[in-house]
Amino acid sequence: MDEQEKDGASGFARRSSDQMTPEEKIFPLRFIIDYVLEKKNLLLALEGSSLHQALLIQSISEDILRRGKKLYKDPGNMSEEERQMYDLLAKQQEMIHQLTVELTEKGMAFEDMDNMIRQAQPFIMRLLFRDSLTDTYNRYFFISRSKELLEQAKPGIGFSLAFLDIDNFKRCNDVYGHEFGDEALKYLCRTVNHRLQRHALKQTFFVRMGGDEFILISNELAFYDFVRLLDRMQKNVSSGTIHWEDTTGTITVSIGAANTAISSLKTPWDAYRLADERLYEAKHRGKNRIVSE
Repeated sequence: MDEQEKDGASGFARRSSDQMTPEEKIFPLRFIIDYVLEKKNLLLALEGSSLHQALLIQSISEDILRRGKKLYKDPGNMSEEERQMYDLLAKQQEMIHQLTVELTEKGMAFEDMDNMIRQAQPFIMRLLFRDSLTDTYNRYFFISRSKELLEQAKPGIGFSLAFLDIDNFKRCNDVYGHEFGDEALKYLCRTVNHRLQRHALKQTFFVRMGGDEFILISNELAFYDFVRLLDRMQKNVSSGTIHWEDTTGTITVSIGAANTAISSLKTPWDAYRLADERLYEAKHRGKNRIVSE
């Protein structure tokens, strides 16, 4: 799992439903996980406190019982009232002992639950942030992370966003079938992510927004370098071949790119809209090209 996913797993925002954005309400899984983790931590704290108090009471009870045994070395000399008190203390001590055993067992059960949740977190986060078909990041990742990436961007670098769209994808599906279309989507993601890995970029992410629409987001590259990276990606995509059963084909992509620092944009969605406009311009200018200004 990527470092960003680990960060997300350990840093859930604890917010009530009235503080959620409409987009977040559509994807409640993150908040279900958050609720479970929060309640688990609360229960562990309560169990630990209860166990501590029970052990303290048990210690006091055992001390009283020991003093009683010293005081009444010969149980036969006890009065009826004293014997009742002695038996009551013994019974209380036994009950408290049993309580501490039960609390210990519950604490171990909660610890097991905690371990299982920790082991499940990588898979849950993958389900939350990854597209099931292409295994690249999904729309919810952009919704969750883009604002943070923009805030972390250096003034001279800014937040860059590129909109990538496969040219004539509908025709590709109609002519070759949707299974070939799915393979084309996976091929695009493999090609782009391979390029990102080659450059060892840590704050640049490829995201499937839906259908054949993808975005590339970054806060670590100057816009000039970001566009150069897009150019390499575009060439890699068009030069490769897609194979599906007996069908072989190629694809090209049109790209529109924007940067918050250069265009004085305030939000990731501003960059998203401008990049989308430039994508349509790239389509109108003949496709398989990049429009970045």
